[in-house]
Amino acid sequence: MAQDVTKHLERAKRYLERNKLQEAAAEYLAVLEVIPRHQESVQALGDLYTRLNDPDRAAHFYGIQFDRLMETGDLAKAAAVFARFLKAAPQPPDRQASYAFLLQRQNRAAEAIPQYQAAAEAFSQRGRADEALACLEKIAQLDSENSESHVKLGEAAERLGKRELAARGYLRAGQLALAGGDLELGLEFFGRAHALVPGDRSAALLYAEARLRGGEAAAAVKLLKPFSPGETDTTFLVVYGEALLNSGDLDRARPVLEAFYKQRQDSFQKIFELAEAYLKAGEDCKAVELLAEAKQWMFPLRREAEFTVQVDRLGEAHPESLPLVEFWARVYEELNREAKYFDVLVKLFDLYYNAGKLKEACDALDRLVDIDPYDYRNHDRIAKLEGKADASYLRSLTLRSGNAGAVGVEAGPMDSEARTEDYTEGEGQSTPEEARARHALEDLIVQVEIFLQYSLRPKALERLQRIAEMFPGEEEQNEHLYALYERADWWPKGAPPIPKAPAGAEAAGAKGTAASGETSRDVAEIAEITSLMYRQATPREVLAAAVNEIGKYLGVARCLVAIGPPGETRPLMGAFARSGMAPADPAATSAALERIVNATPDALGAIELRAATTPALAELGLATALGAQLTDKMTQTPAGVLLVGESAPRVWKPNESFFLQAVGDQIVMSVSHTRLRSLVRTLAVSDEKTGLLSRGAYLDCLLAEVGRARAQNVPVTLVILQMDHGGELLRQRGDAALEAHLEKLAKMLESSVRQSDLAVRYTTWSLAFILPNTTLEQGHQVAEKLRTAAAGVKPPWDEPAPMLSAIVAEATSRAGDEREDIVTEWINRAEFGLDEAQLQGGNTILELATPR
Repeated sequence: MAQDVTKHLERAKRYLERNKLQEAAAEYLAVLEVIPRHQESVQALGDLYTRLNDPDRAAHFYGIQFDRLMETGDLAKAAAVFARFLKAAPQPPDRQASYAFLLQRQNRAAEAIPQYQAAAEAFSQRGRADEALACLEKIAQLDSENSESHVKLGEAAERLGKRELAARGYLRAGQLALAGGDLELGLEFFGRAHALVPGDRSAALLYAEARLRGGEAAAAVKLLKPFSPGETDTTFLVVYGEALLNSGDLDRARPVLEAFYKQRQDSFQKIFELAEAYLKAGEDCKAVELLAEAKQWMFPLRREAEFTVQVDRLGEAHPESLPLVEFWARVYEELNREAKYFDVLVKLFDLYYNAGKLKEACDALDRLVDIDPYDYRNHDRIAKLEGKADASYLRSLTLRSGNAGAVGVEAGPMDSEARTEDYTEGEGQSTPEEARARHALEDLIVQVEIFLQYSLRPKALERLQRIAEMFPGEEEQNEHLYALYERADWWPKGAPPIPKAPAGAEAAGAKGTAASGETSRDVAEIAEITSLMYRQATPREVLAAAVNEIGKYLGVARCLVAIGPPGETRPLMGAFARSGMAPADPAATSAALERIVNATPDALGAIELRAATTPALAELGLATALGAQLTDKMTQTPAGVLLVGESAPRVWKPNESFFLQAVGDQIVMSVSHTRLRSLVRTLAVSDEKTGLLSRGAYLDCLLAEVGRARAQNVPVTLVILQMDHGGELLRQRGDAALEAHLEKLAKMLESSVRQSDLAVRYTTWSLAFILPNTTLEQGHQVAEKLRTAAAGVKPPWDEPAPMLSAIVAEATSRAGDEREDIVTEWINRAEFGLDEAQLQGGNTILELATPR
């Protein structure tokens, strides 16, 4: 038999050589009669019938060849045979399904889907429903964003009684309908899925979430209740808790939401919503208990600002709730936020008084007087208590509040002593009320001086406003007060009165104009040097930049700086020398700087040294030097020294002394902030994968940058970059995939910003970038740059990168706002911006204007 096959093959080849195609085909057919699937003969017959223009017979033999290649695992050749010879002709559904599988293996989904569709239709026509269903399942996998594919899968599986597979198809169709904004259609598909698998927790959860979105909270509770015992999944807990909350079952909602927040401490919004629901239901004590728990969770996370914003909102919305206002006051007392504490105490006093709780009202008033004895409303509160509280106690409050005579309290021994001390009878002498007023004014003036000295301008302005209310026009005759108004650049009526010109003013006019010009140039240079220092990455780079700029601007031979407390053996040093000067001798440098440390500054705060009395200067090649002692403004402790020197005699000008001290202050602050950034980067990183700062460091960074921005009068801007529809992505792709993508984004984007910028992991699908010395417009440019870079980061799933939105928000700089208030408003504005970006459809950049 083998011999016959060989003869047929030899004759077929001879016929082919003589171009006798029909005879060659007959010989190959004879071989197939002996060996039905002889590979060489099958392939040759396909080629021969193609040449003979017999496509049907050619397709028959190419089909046999394709099946054989599939069996032997030669998939690449099988795909090539089908594409070249079989694709144009109708094929059995098994063969079409096999070819679709090959395309799927080659990641050619767009070509595989129509092949699977044709195979599914052919299987259905032949009554092979299971094979048709398998094709539909493949289509749903490849065309995952097409709702119709999942509906067809669900309906086919339902007809065959495959309930789990049918439910899976309907659930995905429902998710896509919701993503497209069609809640009604989504509810229909979820309902069909739940009806098929009523005991399936995932189907019940998706259906409940949709019902909740449609305002059917009670129905959502009914769906989830059977699965709730022992449930710890965070997604389930937040949906079930919200359903209970919205249905009014507050006591059952509380443990569910508490369980959620013990696991996921990224947002506490639902806890505050539950507290508000308790308040609306008249269960104020339960609301306060819940807020106290939230405080215990949030304060260790350094999220006090976020917490106080929510409590402020609740307090303003429910001002008649005594338990809530009491709790509100305790929060600000604990935080030592004096201004806020005072405002809440005012509300608390009124509540106590109206409720007839006079003892508590007296206690509240006592604390109000302690905080601000000069508040002009104190005498009204004392008057309310007259005849209802102890008279001696009210007298004490009256004297402490600086409002003697404001209420008709009967004079006692204390009043007599005060009269004896404050005045005696006689012409030109003051009454007790005038004496107390004078003492009150002097006390307030001292407070203003202290606040201005320690750079607490908002508090100084608040005291000046009180003076203006209590002593209108006083500045016109009180030179001391006039000087304070001038120093604070604030005037009671918006513009200063015209001062009397001092003697010799005209003669000094030209000199004053010149000095003013020098000062203006100095201020501009200080700003430029400060900006340059802040762009440096390390403390040593800060000092190097500072001394070089100071030396060049003042035109001196040397500039030396040492940062560190007195006595430190190895302070941080920086040195500048004019071209041609020899390097500074370390011993002589230390000796010269030591003289500055121990010297007593003159009236302008400067220290002048001469080589004749300071040998170390001569060793440094200097004839004269001007030095300044540097102070840490936060701790008011010595922080270093700064010295400039000239090799020839030089008369140092007052504006040069001012310049040196001002730049010195900025050097200390810049070094401190650079060290702080380094420390924050070292201690606050919680995610080894991304290497970014944790959300717990977010508030500290914002507070630090706002403080620096206010001190240096420079802008600071926040950019938050988030994946659009992050929650939907999380449900579709899972934690692991989204985490991997965020990790890649973080590594790419952190390298795209400056050394001085801070990158924070904000949420599971967003990153925050704090940009010092950056305007809103510049922040927009950074956001565009980050979005462009992020678009090139391929996600771990087989789809394009998610669209990204960004919000850009500059911190406020309004006079009078405390740093914590600025950061709180900043955070809230950014959060609202993120929500607005999603409402606009995502894939956008929103610039959030600074409120005025």
